[in-house]
Amino acid sequence: RQQHLAAAIEAQVVHEQQDELDICRQNASQREKAFQNGTEKLRFLVPDYNGAALLSGAMMSQYSSAVKAHSDLDRFAMPEGFLSQCGEEFKKLRSFTVDRIFAACSSMRVCGGALVASVRLFDYYQYKQWESGVGLFEHNVVAVGYTCLWIASKFESDAALVNDLVSLMNQVPWDKRGKDFTPNDFLNLEIHIQGVVGMRVAFPTPCSFTDRFAEAGGIAMDTKDHSFVYFLQELTLTDLNFSKYKAIIITSAAVYMTRKMWLLMEGQPRHGEDSWTDTLARVTGVRKSQLRHCAGKMADLLRTLGRPDVAEGIQDAFVAKWSLPVNYALAATLYD
Repeated sequence: RQQHLAAAIEAQVVHEQQDELDICRQNASQREKAFQNGTEKLRFLVPDYNGAALLSGAMMSQYSSAVKAHSDLDRFAMPEGFLSQCGEEFKKLRSFTVDRIFAACSSMRVCGGALVASVRLFDYYQYKQWESGVGLFEHNVVAVGYTCLWIASKFESDAALVNDLVSLMNQVPWDKRGKDFTPNDFLNLEIHIQGVVGMRVAFPTPCSFTDRFAEAGGIAMDTKDHSFVYFLQELTLTDLNFSKYKAIIITSAAVYMTRKMWLLMEGQPRHGEDSWTDTLARVTGVRKSQLRHCAGKMADLLRTLGRPDVAEGIQDAFVAKWSLPVNYALAATLYD
């Protein structure tokens, strides 16, 4: 009888493993059908402009609509109605979830592109749930956030492992978790989320434009100034109100703010230059008047850094990441 029971348990385990494998294969098949070449299809970019071409505009006739075409793929800016009606309970839980996504990316060394894409995908999924009348709490909000990170990371170089996410999820306080999670919970959530968002991953993200726009603004690669553009883009993720801006506006505002703070003041390398040059307007396709509102809100957000009493969202994991020497200790510098 004991041997029969052991055999039955083993058969059940094999059956569950086969079910999980079938789900993984189904997900992979659906992604391939929808996205074909995955990352390369989703993140296509025209050849980078070199410095001479940026100054002369010689390449603009050849690629005049490339940035606009890429921006037109962005369907992930949230309407004001959702932001005003989603409720304080959701905003608080969203803030906690985004902070956990930041921490997960740091602990698992998932790249910044997946971080930004996962938060945008999370916001878009919640908006679609709200729009359909289903509600924002049909599924565990924190688990949805981790699943969005898992989905987004599959289109980057280092994918998050589902067992790592299970471990992180089961460390979440019980009042925000409600049960112990398994890999199958995340597999089922992935299928559900992909169905709700129509198999669309949240590309382009602000990161899609960063290097090109920074170069157009005279911000050198691999410098503190260049990192500050990414710093600002990631800081906006902590505040739900920034989800109403398209990716191209957030990047433009981040470049504009970086120039104003680190390049254009007296004694700085580009003092006397216009804050938004003709080259920047030409490369980005964005006028200064279009980015000013976002830039103003970005300046307000910067003033909340290290001030949880006035910040819209939790910034703990963000500050921890950007206080590291590898990130020029930007958060620690500004906080001090």
